[in-house]
Amino acid sequence: MRFNKRITLFIGIILLICLAGCGGGQAVLNTASDSNAANDGGISPDQFTESTKETDQKDPPYKKDTKIAVVVFSATGTTKAVADKIAVLTGADIIEIIPARPYSAEDLNYNDPDSRTSKEQNDPDARPEIAKEILLNGYTTVFLGYPIWWGQAPRILSTFVENHDFTGITVIPFCTSGSVDIGQSDDALAEQAGSGTWRSGKRFSGNVAESDLQKWINDMGETGPEKTLCLLIDNTEVSVEWEDNESVSALIDLAEEKPIRIDMSMYGGFEQVGSAGISLPRNDEQTTAEAGDIMLYSGNRIVLFYGSNSWAYTRLGKITDKNADEMAELLGNGNVTITISYKGE
Repeated sequence: MRFNKRITLFIGIILLICLAGCGGGQAVLNTASDSNAANDGGISPDQFTESTKETDQKDPPYKKDTKIAVVVFSATGTTKAVADKIAVLTGADIIEIIPARPYSAEDLNYNDPDSRTSKEQNDPDARPEIAKEILLNGYTTVFLGYPIWWGQAPRILSTFVENHDFTGITVIPFCTSGSVDIGQSDDALAEQAGSGTWRSGKRFSGNVAESDLQKWINDMGETGPEKTLCLLIDNTEVSVEWEDNESVSALIDLAEEKPIRIDMSMYGGFEQVGSAGISLPRNDEQTTAEAGDIMLYSGNRIVLFYGSNSWAYTRLGKITDKNADEMAELLGNGNVTITISYKGE
């Protein structure tokens, strides 16, 4: 009986040792977990990346089932670096526009009027060849990136957009430059493409932070930034207070498809007039137009006033940032070309 008690006591000691060993193993595992917590906030690197994407990417400019591409032309790698960041933030595929004939340092010398790029950018009809076919089948959102050369998109971008059908695709342009803004380069590409839904583009520096890119992507939302009808007189953008009527609504519908460019002619010493190329809704009233007024005449002519005249017009809007003398300077010294576009503010 005493022997049995000793055996029982011995077995009990063995069990306690085993339990202590198991407890010690668990303590080691917990210590490792605490170490990870100290380094990564309790989240592994992979988990951290996914968590960040879910948190930051609140309102992407595409739906979850959208297939996205970042299409980029980059001669020196600067624009490609920005494109790579956008691809990471949106989960997009990267597609490069590669010229059949690569650009050398001499080709890119903007100080040389005889350099290849100087000649191309000075020739609106230049269309550099692309090395290989680019397929956009299945993509519904395309971020389109390019550098700014001589205030414009490189001509190879014209080659690309003119040879693709963007029907059903939302195109979001972006560019890189040292200081020059995107200007009208996005509008010009949209017009050359002639299809697709084009958003207002944005310029970035080559070292733009991912946080700034993410904010831009988020701000685009499902419909993009708030848009407005814009008027450019030759190279001067003017502020316009547009009327809320059927005529202006029709202009917006047209400008959403592509920018409207109208060659104007001086008339009567007080106005410039040009054909809209289409009849717009009209509600003519006898009106005395003043400098800065924008009128629709006969349903198909746009009239910009730098003087005064009384006639039956439909009022479209009023240029608000130019006085009478400035309007005369802008419109009274020869024929102009106007561009009406619909873009983000």
